Amino acid sequence: MNVKLKALGAGVIFFLGGGLSYAQSDSTRVSDLDEVIIVGYTAVKKEDYTGSVSRVGNEEISKKNVSNVAQALTGEAAGVRVITGSGQPGSEPSIRIRGFGSVSGNREPLYVLDGVPFNGNVSAINPDDIESMTVLKDATATAIYGSRGANGVVLIQTKKGRSGKDVVTIETKIGFNSPLIPRYDVIRSPEQYIGLSWEALYNQGRLSGSADPVGYANTRLFSSAGIRPNYNMWDANAAQLIDPATHMVRDGVARKYTPEDWRDYGFQTAIRSETNLSISGGEGKTTYYSGIGYLKDEGYSINSKYERYSGRLNVSHQAKSWLKGEFNMGYAYSDTNRNGQTADSGSIFWFADNIPSIYPLYLRDAQGNFVADPYYGGNQFDYGNGRGFGALTNAIADATYDLDNRKKHEINANFFLKADITKGLSLETRLGGQYFNNSRNDYSNPYYGSSAPQFGSLYKVRTELF
Repeated sequence: MNVKLKALGAGVIFFLGGGLSYAQSDSTRVSDLDEVIIVGYTAVKKEDYTGSVSRVGNEEISKKNVSNVAQALTGEAAGVRVITGSGQPGSEPSIRIRGFGSVSGNREPLYVLDGVPFNGNVSAINPDDIESMTVLKDATATAIYGSRGANGVVLIQTKKGRSGKDVVTIETKIGFNSPLIPRYDVIRSPEQYIGLSWEALYNQGRLSGSADPVGYANTRLFSSAGIRPNYNMWDANAAQLIDPATHMVRDGVARKYTPEDWRDYGFQTAIRSETNLSISGGEGKTTYYSGIGYLKDEGYSINSKYERYSGRLNVSHQAKSWLKGEFNMGYAYSDTNRNGQTADSGSIFWFADNIPSIYPLYLRDAQGNFVADPYYGGNQFDYGNGRGFGALTNAIADATYDLDNRKKHEINANFFLKADITKGLSLETRLGGQYFNNSRNDYSNPYYGSSAPQFGSLYKVRTELF
């Protein structure tokens, strides 16, 4: 059993992983072969290659517990930047190879999977099935792939079996996603916030020429010009609450209730589990590799997850001394919840970092007691009727009651045939295809939030790609 600690984005993942492998082979001494690099449609020795290339092998990939194989390039290739723009599990990172230039408006590199350009989601490829990744960074990329390689090329080679060596590998990993990196330093004390709010109104009164800036601030603090009266959590009015000499809350003034810390309800310590089983080997002229994998990666933002079932089969057969064929097929099904990950006020991250500390997560009555939810049970969330910040919205409530779910089926397959015509001359052909099916269901509850006036909403999109 091994223990791994890895920083990823705004969280830290702690893994406990174990694996079991069995290999059957003879006692023949195996000598190391010269390292070769896959370049376009062929392979060359590393010392014979003159272009700019970086190769990341299986050993480097296996050390990183990532849901997306592109993230395995982080810190492994010079001139290659891996930009993770979202903490959503299974999200696609942006790869930038030697800068941000573009000839077509697209900055992403071209992915080539086992010799065939790959147009699907890179997250559909199980990193455990990868033998190596090669990054082409200079003119060699465009020389072979044309304008599609203008932003660089990432060549992905999957694992293959070896004749006379039967291997069974079982690997399981369990880890935890937790937002250990501190968030922004903001005002967490309601008393400090209300004192600063009063001082702002006091200064406004002075600048506007008010003869009594203290009275100006007192009359406006709990009003539509300041903070709505229903968010006054103290048993006092403004004059009783604020000491005009210090501009702070007077000692001894009690609260009717204490607002919740939104971070405690928006973020969680989640579990990441992964299991992979592979069988490879061969006999005589036929070799094979087969692998299946299961991944469940729960995000540290509530009700977010990425779940993937994957399978891959690689078969190679030497039909004649001069004729060889290969068949490669991969399948992946993924189920993703992206609750609370929008770019607007529905973002849990935006809400938790910006909402003032005087606003509670749950609705309160005039005495400061919780209000029961008549539809879902429990305490009713506060959607900010009259709230000065994020009025009529509550990102944590939306992430709880609403759903943004995406399901994907992806199949990629290719067939390779090589015929040696004469010494030094061979004919190679490769046929490949992909199928992609994506279904998105975006549901908004009929009782609260922006869709309540329309009695809820359901947004459904289905996309197919051949």
